[in-house]
Amino acid sequence: MTAKATLDWQAMIGALAPRGRIHFVGVVNQRVPVSVFSLLAKQKPVSASPSGGPSVVDQMLGFCARREIAPIIEEFPMSRINEALDHLRAGKARYRVVLKNDIS
Repeated sequence: MTAKATLDWQAMIGALAPRGRIHFVGVVNQRVPVSVFSLLAKQKPVSASPSGGPSVVDQMLGFCARREIAPIIEEFPMSRINEALDHLRAGKARYRVVLKNDIS
């Protein structure tokens, strides 16, 4: 799991199948309020790891390329950077915002 938004953690845990796992990749900027009972009852582990070194990233990118998995992004031209930042600050960004160079 990777997200920079406030999430409903009880709903996330409730959505897991028995023995389903929540795995954090990187840092979460807030406390994660979790009821231990909601984890114990259906054996739902919580784990975490850093994003991995270059070889792990290379394996992941190869996996995605073989299966044609691509990121979902919103693109803004660099000339509209202020609009892109306003969009981001307003919480309207979905997934990842990418700036493309259109300035010579």
